[in-house]
Amino acid sequence: MPDTALSVSAEPPPGHSSRDAVRAFIESHWDDTVRYSPNDEGTLLGLPHPYTIPSRKDVFQEIYYWDTYFTCVGLLATGRQKLAIDNTRNLLAEVERFGYVPNGNRTYYLSRSQPPYLAPLVGLVVDATQDDELLAEAIPLLKREYAFWTHQRTASPGLAHHGSHATREQLIEFFPTVRDRLGLPEATAEEDLDFVRRVMAECETGWDMNSRFAKRCPDFFPVDLNSNLWLYETLLARWTSGDESAQWTGRARQRLDLINALCWDAERGAWFDYDHVNKRRSTVWNAGALQPLWAGLATPDQAASVVSRALPRLEFAHGITATIPPEGATPFQWDHPNMWPPVQHIAYRGLERYGYTHEARRIAEKYLDCITRAFDITGDLWEKYNVADGSHLARNEAGYFKNPVNLAMGGGEIPEAETPSMMGWTAGIFVDAQDFLAGGGYWLNHVCLAR
Repeated sequence: MPDTALSVSAEPPPGHSSRDAVRAFIESHWDDTVRYSPNDEGTLLGLPHPYTIPSRKDVFQEIYYWDTYFTCVGLLATGRQKLAIDNTRNLLAEVERFGYVPNGNRTYYLSRSQPPYLAPLVGLVVDATQDDELLAEAIPLLKREYAFWTHQRTASPGLAHHGSHATREQLIEFFPTVRDRLGLPEATAEEDLDFVRRVMAECETGWDMNSRFAKRCPDFFPVDLNSNLWLYETLLARWTSGDESAQWTGRARQRLDLINALCWDAERGAWFDYDHVNKRRSTVWNAGALQPLWAGLATPDQAASVVSRALPRLEFAHGITATIPPEGATPFQWDHPNMWPPVQHIAYRGLERYGYTHEARRIAEKYLDCITRAFDITGDLWEKYNVADGSHLARNEAGYFKNPVNLAMGGGEIPEAETPSMMGWTAGIFVDAQDFLAGGGYWLNHVCLAR
Protein backbone atom coordinates (compact mmCIF):
# COMPACT_ATOMS: atom_id res chain seq x y z
CA MET A 1 0.00 0.00 0.00
CA PRO A 2 1.51 3.40 -0.91
CA ASP A 3 2.42 5.76 1.89
CA THR A 4 -0.24 8.20 0.73
CA ALA A 5 -2.89 5.78 2.00
CA LEU A 6 -1.89 6.69 5.55
CA SER A 7 -2.02 10.44 5.02
CA VAL A 8 -4.79 12.48 6.56
CA SER A 9 -7.47 14.23 4.55
CA ALA A 10 -6.62 17.59 3.06
CA GLU A 11 -9.79 18.90 4.69
CA PRO A 12 -9.01 20.40 8.09
CA PRO A 13 -10.25 18.18 10.91
CA PRO A 14 -13.02 19.47 13.16
CA GLY A 15 -12.03 21.29 16.33
CA HIS A 16 -12.18 19.81 19.80
CA SER A 17 -15.24 21.88 20.65
CA SER A 18 -17.03 19.96 17.91
CA ARG A 19 -15.94 16.68 19.51
CA ASP A 20 -17.43 17.94 22.75
CA ALA A 21 -20.68 18.57 20.88
CA VAL A 22 -20.72 14.93 19.75
CA ARG A 23 -20.13 13.77 23.31
CA ALA A 24 -22.92 16.01 24.57
CA PHE A 25 -25.23 14.49 21.94
CA ILE A 26 -24.26 11.00 23.12
CA GLU A 27 -24.81 11.74 26.79
CA SER A 28 -28.18 13.37 26.13
CA HIS A 29 -29.45 10.54 23.91
CA TRP A 30 -28.50 7.37 25.81
CA ASP A 31 -32.02 7.19 27.24
CA ASP A 32 -33.48 7.10 23.73
CA THR A 33 -31.86 3.68 23.32
CA VAL A 34 -33.23 2.16 26.53
CA ARG A 35 -35.95 -0.49 26.33
CA TYR A 36 -37.64 -2.64 28.99
CA SER A 37 -39.48 -5.80 27.95
CA PRO A 38 -39.56 -8.32 30.82
CA ASN A 39 -41.90 -10.76 29.05
CA ASP A 40 -41.71 -12.62 25.74
CA GLU A 41 -43.89 -10.92 23.16
CA GLY A 42 -44.07 -12.03 19.54
CA THR A 43 -40.50 -12.52 18.34
CA LEU A 44 -39.06 -10.41 21.17
CA LEU A 45 -37.51 -12.36 24.05
CA GLY A 46 -38.09 -10.81 27.47
CA LEU A 47 -35.19 -9.69 29.66
CA PRO A 48 -35.36 -8.99 33.40
CA HIS A 49 -33.76 -5.54 33.38
CA PRO A 50 -33.83 -2.42 31.18
CA TYR A 51 -31.32 -2.67 28.34
CA THR A 52 -29.77 -0.55 25.62
CA ILE A 53 -30.26 -1.19 21.92
CA PRO A 54 -27.92 0.07 19.20
CA SER A 55 -30.26 2.58 17.54
CA ARG A 56 -32.71 5.21 18.67
CA LYS A 57 -35.07 4.52 15.78
CA ASP A 58 -36.04 2.28 12.86
CA VAL A 59 -33.62 -0.65 13.11
CA PHE A 60 -31.69 -2.67 15.72
CA GLN A 61 -34.59 -2.58 18.19
CA GLU A 62 -33.22 -5.35 20.40
CA ILE A 63 -30.11 -5.94 22.49
CA TYR A 64 -27.20 -7.41 20.51
CA TYR A 65 -24.51 -9.51 22.11
CA TRP A 66 -21.12 -8.17 21.10
CA ASP A 67 -22.41 -4.63 20.46
CA THR A 68 -23.24 -4.44 24.15
CA TYR A 69 -19.61 -4.69 25.27
CA PHE A 70 -18.59 -1.62 23.27
CA THR A 71 -21.71 0.28 24.27
CA CYS A 72 -20.97 -0.38 27.95
CA VAL A 73 -17.48 1.06 27.57
CA GLY A 74 -19.17 4.37 26.79
CA LEU A 75 -21.92 3.97 29.38
CA LEU A 76 -19.38 3.52 32.17
CA ALA A 77 -17.37 6.52 31.01
CA THR A 78 -20.43 8.78 30.98
CA GLY A 79 -21.71 7.87 34.43
CA ARG A 80 -24.35 5.34 33.36
CA GLN A 81 -23.11 2.50 35.55
CA LYS A 82 -26.60 1.18 36.33
CA LEU A 83 -27.33 0.70 32.63
CA ALA A 84 -24.02 -1.11 32.14
CA ILE A 85 -24.82 -3.41 35.07
CA ASP A 86 -28.34 -4.04 33.74
CA ASN A 87 -26.98 -4.86 30.27
CA THR A 88 -24.53 -7.32 31.80
CA ARG A 89 -27.16 -9.00 33.98
CA ASN A 90 -29.43 -9.37 30.95
CA LEU A 91 -26.75 -11.20 28.97
CA LEU A 92 -26.11 -13.43 31.98
CA ALA A 93 -29.86 -14.10 32.18
CA GLU A 94 -29.77 -15.28 28.56
CA VAL A 95 -27.00 -17.73 29.40
CA GLU A 96 -29.06 -19.00 32.32
CA ARG A 97 -32.09 -19.48 30.05
CA PHE A 98 -30.46 -20.76 26.84
CA GLY A 99 -26.94 -21.89 27.77
CA TYR A 100 -25.38 -19.22 25.54
CA VAL A 101 -25.97 -15.59 24.56
CA PRO A 102 -28.06 -15.38 21.37
CA ASN A 103 -27.14 -12.98 18.58
CA GLY A 104 -29.99 -10.78 19.86
CA ASN A 105 -33.12 -11.14 21.99
CA ARG A 106 -35.33 -12.33 19.14
CA THR A 107 -36.65 -15.83 18.55
CA TYR A 108 -35.10 -15.87 15.08
CA TYR A 109 -31.65 -15.25 16.63
CA LEU A 110 -31.76 -18.35 18.83
CA SER A 111 -29.92 -20.41 16.20
CA ARG A 112 -26.61 -18.63 16.76
CA SER A 113 -24.56 -16.52 19.14
CA GLN A 114 -22.05 -13.72 18.43
CA PRO A 115 -18.39 -13.13 19.34
CA PRO A 116 -18.04 -13.91 23.06
CA TYR A 117 -17.43 -10.75 25.07
CA LEU A 118 -19.39 -11.53 28.23
CA ALA A 119 -16.37 -12.42 30.40
CA PRO A 120 -14.47 -9.23 29.54
CA LEU A 121 -17.72 -7.29 29.97
CA VAL A 122 -18.15 -8.71 33.47
CA GLY A 123 -14.53 -7.83 34.23
CA LEU A 124 -14.99 -4.33 32.87
CA VAL A 125 -18.15 -3.63 34.87
CA VAL A 126 -16.90 -5.22 38.10
CA ASP A 127 -13.62 -3.30 37.85
CA ALA A 128 -15.55 -0.04 37.39
CA THR A 129 -18.24 -0.63 40.02
CA GLN A 130 -16.56 -2.97 42.54
CA ASP A 131 -19.74 -5.07 42.38
CA ASP A 132 -18.48 -8.35 43.84
CA GLU A 133 -22.00 -9.73 43.92
CA LEU A 134 -22.18 -9.44 40.14
CA LEU A 135 -18.89 -11.33 39.79
CA ALA A 136 -20.09 -14.13 42.06
CA GLU A 137 -23.31 -14.39 40.06
CA ALA A 138 -21.44 -14.36 36.75
CA ILE A 139 -18.72 -16.99 37.27
CA PRO A 140 -20.92 -20.13 36.99
CA LEU A 141 -22.76 -18.66 34.01
CA LEU A 142 -19.52 -17.74 32.25
CA LYS A 143 -18.40 -21.35 32.68
CA ARG A 144 -21.67 -22.47 31.11
CA GLU A 145 -21.25 -20.12 28.15
CA TYR A 146 -17.64 -21.27 27.75
CA ALA A 147 -18.93 -24.86 27.58
CA PHE A 148 -21.20 -23.86 24.69
CA TRP A 149 -18.17 -22.69 22.70
CA THR A 150 -16.06 -25.73 23.59
CA HIS A 151 -18.81 -28.35 23.08
CA GLN A 152 -20.76 -26.94 20.13
CA ARG A 153 -18.23 -24.75 18.34
CA THR A 154 -14.87 -26.52 18.66
CA ALA A 155 -13.10 -28.94 16.32
CA SER A 156 -9.90 -30.97 16.50
CA PRO A 157 -7.25 -30.17 17.62
CA GLY A 158 -9.05 -27.85 20.02
CA LEU A 159 -9.73 -24.38 18.62
CA ALA A 160 -13.17 -22.84 18.16
CA HIS A 161 -15.03 -21.90 15.01
CA HIS A 162 -18.32 -20.14 14.36
CA GLY A 163 -21.41 -22.12 13.42
CA SER A 164 -25.13 -22.44 14.04
CA HIS A 165 -27.48 -24.94 15.60
CA ALA A 166 -30.43 -24.08 13.37
CA THR A 167 -33.08 -26.59 12.41
CA ARG A 168 -34.06 -27.11 8.79
CA GLU A 169 -37.11 -24.91 9.34
CA GLN A 170 -35.00 -22.13 10.86
CA LEU A 171 -32.61 -22.21 7.92
CA ILE A 172 -35.47 -21.92 5.46
CA GLU A 173 -36.94 -19.01 7.40
CA PHE A 174 -33.55 -17.28 7.65
CA PHE A 175 -32.41 -17.41 4.03
CA PRO A 176 -34.79 -14.81 2.53
CA THR A 177 -33.30 -12.19 4.89
CA VAL A 178 -29.82 -12.57 3.37
CA ARG A 179 -30.13 -13.92 -0.17
CA ASP A 180 -30.23 -10.45 -1.77
CA ARG A 181 -27.15 -9.50 0.24
CA LEU A 182 -25.39 -12.55 -1.19
CA GLY A 183 -26.36 -11.62 -4.75
CA LEU A 184 -28.75 -14.61 -4.99
CA PRO A 185 -32.20 -13.01 -5.15
CA GLU A 186 -33.86 -16.01 -6.82
CA ALA A 187 -32.23 -18.76 -4.73
CA THR A 188 -34.09 -20.89 -2.20
CA ALA A 189 -32.75 -22.46 0.96
CA GLU A 190 -33.87 -25.92 -0.10
CA GLU A 191 -31.39 -25.86 -2.99
CA ASP A 192 -28.41 -26.04 -0.60
CA LEU A 193 -29.12 -26.14 3.12
CA ASP A 194 -25.42 -26.65 3.89
CA PHE A 195 -24.63 -23.36 2.18
CA VAL A 196 -27.35 -21.59 4.16
CA ARG A 197 -25.93 -23.03 7.38
CA ARG A 198 -22.48 -21.70 6.46
CA VAL A 199 -23.95 -18.25 5.82
CA MET A 200 -25.69 -18.33 9.19
CA ALA A 201 -22.36 -19.21 10.80
CA GLU A 202 -20.89 -16.10 9.20
CA CYS A 203 -23.66 -14.07 10.86
CA GLU A 204 -22.49 -15.48 14.19
CA THR A 205 -19.11 -13.83 13.62
CA GLY A 206 -20.73 -10.39 13.81
CA TRP A 207 -18.86 -9.69 10.56
CA ASP A 208 -21.76 -10.42 8.25
CA MET A 209 -20.97 -10.45 5.41
CA ASN A 210 -17.23 -10.59 4.62
CA SER A 211 -14.57 -12.07 2.39
CA ARG A 212 -12.56 -13.61 5.23
CA PHE A 213 -14.06 -17.07 5.02
CA ALA A 214 -15.02 -17.53 1.34
CA LYS A 215 -18.55 -18.51 2.49
CA ARG A 216 -17.06 -21.50 4.37
CA CYS A 217 -17.07 -19.91 7.80
CA PRO A 218 -17.31 -23.09 9.95
CA ASP A 219 -14.17 -24.41 8.24
CA PHE A 220 -12.01 -21.71 9.85
CA PHE A 221 -10.56 -21.15 13.31
CA PRO A 222 -10.85 -17.33 13.54
CA VAL A 223 -8.02 -15.56 15.33
CA ASP A 224 -10.34 -13.10 17.09
CA LEU A 225 -12.77 -15.74 18.37
CA ASN A 226 -9.99 -17.85 19.88
CA SER A 227 -8.25 -14.81 21.34
CA ASN A 228 -11.47 -13.99 23.19
CA LEU A 229 -11.84 -17.55 24.47
CA TRP A 230 -8.24 -17.40 25.70
CA LEU A 231 -9.31 -14.28 27.57
CA TYR A 232 -12.21 -16.22 29.14
CA GLU A 233 -9.77 -18.88 30.33
CA THR A 234 -7.38 -16.26 31.64
CA LEU A 235 -10.08 -14.36 33.53
CA LEU A 236 -11.62 -17.52 34.99
CA ALA A 237 -8.16 -18.53 36.19
CA ARG A 238 -7.99 -15.21 38.06
CA TRP A 239 -11.53 -15.45 39.41
CA THR A 240 -11.18 -18.99 40.77
CA SER A 241 -8.63 -20.57 43.08
CA GLY A 242 -6.64 -23.69 43.77
CA ASP A 243 -6.86 -26.62 41.40
CA GLU A 244 -9.66 -25.00 39.40
CA SER A 245 -7.57 -21.92 38.73
CA ALA A 246 -4.69 -24.13 37.62
CA GLN A 247 -7.02 -25.96 35.23
CA TRP A 248 -8.12 -22.70 33.62
CA THR A 249 -4.48 -21.63 33.33
CA GLY A 250 -3.72 -24.91 31.61
CA ARG A 251 -6.57 -24.44 29.16
CA ALA A 252 -5.34 -20.93 28.36
CA ARG A 253 -1.80 -22.22 27.73
CA GLN A 254 -3.09 -25.00 25.48
CA ARG A 255 -5.19 -22.57 23.44
CA LEU A 256 -2.30 -20.12 23.17
CA ASP A 257 -0.01 -22.86 21.89
CA LEU A 258 -2.59 -23.87 19.27
CA ILE A 259 -3.22 -20.27 18.16
CA ASN A 260 0.50 -19.78 17.66
CA ALA A 261 0.99 -23.13 15.95
CA LEU A 262 -1.93 -22.83 13.55
CA CYS A 263 -2.66 -19.12 13.12
CA TRP A 264 0.70 -17.40 13.51
CA ASP A 265 2.49 -17.00 10.17
CA ALA A 266 6.13 -16.15 10.82
CA GLU A 267 6.85 -15.48 7.15
CA ARG A 268 4.07 -12.90 6.81
CA GLY A 269 4.54 -11.71 10.39
CA ALA A 270 0.90 -11.80 11.51
CA TRP A 271 -1.96 -14.04 12.60
CA PHE A 272 -4.35 -15.46 10.03
CA ASP A 273 -7.53 -17.51 10.33
CA TYR A 274 -6.78 -21.23 10.00
CA ASP A 275 -8.72 -23.42 7.55
CA HIS A 276 -8.90 -26.63 9.60
CA VAL A 277 -10.59 -28.56 6.77
CA ASN A 278 -7.87 -27.90 4.21
CA LYS A 279 -5.16 -27.55 6.88
CA ARG A 280 -3.76 -24.21 5.78
CA ARG A 281 -3.82 -20.60 6.85
CA SER A 282 -6.00 -18.07 5.11
CA THR A 283 -4.34 -15.59 2.78
CA VAL A 284 -6.83 -12.81 3.61
CA TRP A 285 -5.49 -9.87 5.61
CA ASN A 286 -8.07 -8.72 8.12
CA ALA A 287 -8.32 -6.82 11.39
CA GLY A 288 -8.76 -10.03 13.37
CA ALA A 289 -4.95 -10.00 13.45
CA LEU A 290 -5.16 -7.15 15.98
CA GLN A 291 -7.31 -9.07 18.49
CA PRO A 292 -4.35 -10.88 20.16
CA LEU A 293 -2.89 -7.47 21.05
CA TRP A 294 -6.20 -6.31 22.54
CA ALA A 295 -6.56 -9.56 24.51
CA GLY A 296 -2.92 -9.52 25.64
CA LEU A 297 -1.76 -12.90 24.34
CA ALA A 298 0.85 -11.61 21.87
CA THR A 299 4.53 -11.63 22.73
CA PRO A 300 6.37 -8.32 22.30
CA ASP A 301 8.06 -9.70 19.17
CA GLN A 302 4.72 -10.75 17.68
CA ALA A 303 3.22 -7.34 18.44
CA ALA A 304 6.16 -5.62 16.78
CA SER A 305 5.73 -7.78 13.70
CA VAL A 306 1.99 -7.03 13.48
CA VAL A 307 2.72 -3.31 13.74
CA SER A 308 5.30 -3.43 10.96
CA ARG A 309 3.63 -5.96 8.66
CA ALA A 310 -0.16 -5.95 9.21
CA LEU A 311 -0.91 -2.41 10.33
CA PRO A 312 0.34 -0.74 7.11
CA ARG A 313 -1.98 -2.98 5.10
CA LEU A 314 -5.03 -2.32 7.26
CA GLU A 315 -4.67 1.37 8.11
CA PHE A 316 -6.02 4.01 5.76
CA ALA A 317 -6.60 7.73 5.82
CA HIS A 318 -9.62 7.53 8.13
CA GLY A 319 -9.04 4.38 10.14
CA ILE A 320 -8.58 0.62 10.12
CA THR A 321 -10.38 -1.36 7.44
CA ALA A 322 -11.90 -4.70 8.43
CA THR A 323 -10.91 -6.98 5.53
CA ILE A 324 -8.81 -6.63 2.39
CA PRO A 325 -10.76 -8.82 -0.05
CA PRO A 326 -8.88 -11.27 -2.27
CA GLU A 327 -8.29 -10.05 -5.81
CA GLY A 328 -11.43 -10.52 -7.87
CA ALA A 329 -13.72 -11.05 -4.87
CA THR A 330 -17.06 -9.28 -4.59
CA PRO A 331 -16.70 -7.06 -1.52
CA PHE A 332 -19.22 -7.20 1.30
CA GLN A 333 -19.98 -4.73 4.09
CA TRP A 334 -17.23 -6.07 6.39
CA ASP A 335 -14.70 -5.56 3.61
CA HIS A 336 -12.71 -2.54 2.54
CA PRO A 337 -13.46 0.41 2.49
CA ASN A 338 -15.79 0.10 5.47
CA MET A 339 -14.62 1.30 8.88
CA TRP A 340 -16.32 -0.31 11.88
CA PRO A 341 -16.11 1.28 15.36
CA PRO A 342 -15.24 -1.88 17.37
CA VAL A 343 -12.29 -2.56 15.09
CA GLN A 344 -10.87 0.89 15.87
CA HIS A 345 -11.18 0.30 19.63
CA ILE A 346 -9.47 -3.09 19.37
CA ALA A 347 -6.69 -1.49 17.33
CA TYR A 348 -5.83 1.52 19.47
CA ARG A 349 -6.27 -0.23 22.82
CA GLY A 350 -4.24 -3.22 21.63
CA LEU A 351 -1.45 -1.06 20.26
CA GLU A 352 -1.29 0.98 23.46
CA ARG A 353 -1.11 -2.21 25.53
CA TYR A 354 2.19 -3.07 23.82
CA GLY A 355 3.67 0.42 23.97
CA TYR A 356 2.81 1.62 20.44
CA THR A 357 1.41 4.87 21.76
CA HIS A 358 2.04 6.95 18.66
CA GLU A 359 0.22 4.51 16.39
CA ALA A 360 -2.60 4.06 18.90
CA ARG A 361 -3.18 7.78 19.27
CA ARG A 362 -3.11 8.24 15.51
CA ILE A 363 -5.92 5.70 15.06
CA ALA A 364 -8.00 7.14 17.89
CA GLU A 365 -7.61 10.63 16.38
CA LYS A 366 -8.71 9.38 12.99
CA TYR A 367 -11.80 7.81 14.52
CA LEU A 368 -12.79 10.95 16.41
CA ASP A 369 -12.23 13.13 13.36
CA CYS A 370 -14.26 10.82 11.12
CA ILE A 371 -17.25 10.60 13.45
CA THR A 372 -17.15 14.34 14.23
CA ARG A 373 -16.93 15.34 10.57
CA ALA A 374 -19.96 13.20 9.67
CA PHE A 375 -21.83 14.49 12.71
CA ASP A 376 -21.18 18.08 11.65
CA ILE A 377 -22.79 17.26 8.29
CA THR A 378 -25.62 14.96 9.36
CA GLY A 379 -26.29 15.65 13.04
CA ASP A 380 -26.21 11.93 13.79
CA LEU A 381 -24.01 8.90 14.45
CA TRP A 382 -23.84 5.94 12.08
CA GLU A 383 -23.27 2.20 12.10
CA LYS A 384 -20.11 2.28 9.98
CA TYR A 385 -18.01 4.74 8.01
CA ASN A 386 -15.64 4.86 5.04
CA VAL A 387 -11.88 4.65 5.62
CA ALA A 388 -11.17 6.14 2.19
CA ASP A 389 -13.17 9.38 2.36
CA GLY A 390 -14.14 9.60 6.04
CA SER A 391 -17.87 9.80 5.31
CA HIS A 392 -20.78 7.67 6.59
CA LEU A 393 -21.47 6.64 2.98
CA ALA A 394 -20.07 3.15 3.29
CA ARG A 395 -20.67 -0.07 1.41
CA ASN A 396 -23.97 -1.82 2.08
CA GLU A 397 -25.20 -5.03 0.53
CA ALA A 398 -28.33 -5.15 -1.60
CA GLY A 399 -31.32 -5.88 0.60
CA TYR A 400 -29.55 -4.85 3.80
CA PHE A 401 -32.17 -4.79 6.56
CA LYS A 402 -34.74 -6.70 4.57
CA ASN A 403 -35.57 -8.54 7.77
CA PRO A 404 -38.80 -9.39 9.60
CA VAL A 405 -38.62 -6.84 12.40
CA ASN A 406 -37.65 -3.90 10.20
CA LEU A 407 -40.37 -4.56 7.66
CA ALA A 408 -42.94 -5.05 10.43
CA MET A 409 -42.00 -1.63 11.81
CA GLY A 410 -42.46 -0.03 8.42
CA GLY A 411 -38.81 0.90 8.26
CA GLY A 412 -38.24 -0.26 4.72
CA GLU A 413 -34.69 -0.76 3.52
CA ILE A 414 -31.58 1.31 4.09
CA PRO A 415 -30.57 3.24 0.95
CA GLU A 416 -27.62 1.53 -0.68
CA ALA A 417 -25.11 4.30 0.04
CA GLU A 418 -26.29 5.25 3.53
CA THR A 419 -25.61 3.22 6.64
CA PRO A 420 -28.09 2.93 9.52
CA SER A 421 -27.97 5.64 12.15
CA MET A 422 -26.66 4.23 15.41
CA MET A 423 -25.66 5.08 18.94
CA GLY A 424 -24.44 1.77 20.37
CA TRP A 425 -20.85 0.97 19.64
CA THR A 426 -20.28 4.12 17.59
CA ALA A 427 -21.10 6.23 20.66
CA GLY A 428 -19.33 3.97 23.14
CA ILE A 429 -16.09 3.96 21.18
CA PHE A 430 -16.28 7.71 20.52
CA VAL A 431 -16.37 8.33 24.26
CA ASP A 432 -13.59 5.79 24.84
CA ALA A 433 -11.35 7.22 22.12
CA GLN A 434 -11.74 10.71 23.57
CA ASP A 435 -10.95 9.47 27.07
CA PHE A 436 -8.06 7.36 25.77
CA LEU A 437 -6.39 10.43 24.27
CA ALA A 438 -6.84 12.16 27.63
CA GLY A 439 -5.16 9.24 29.40
CA GLY A 440 -8.25 7.48 30.77
CA GLY A 441 -11.24 5.36 29.87
CA TYR A 442 -12.62 1.97 30.87
CA TRP A 443 -11.10 -1.21 29.55
CA LEU A 444 -9.50 -4.41 30.80
CA ASN A 445 -5.95 -3.14 31.19
CA HIS A 446 -5.43 -5.41 34.20
CA VAL A 447 -5.72 -8.47 31.97
CA CYS A 448 -2.46 -7.80 30.10
CA LEU A 449 -0.31 -10.90 30.17
CA ALA A 450 2.11 -9.86 27.45
CA ARG A 451 5.45 -11.53 28.02
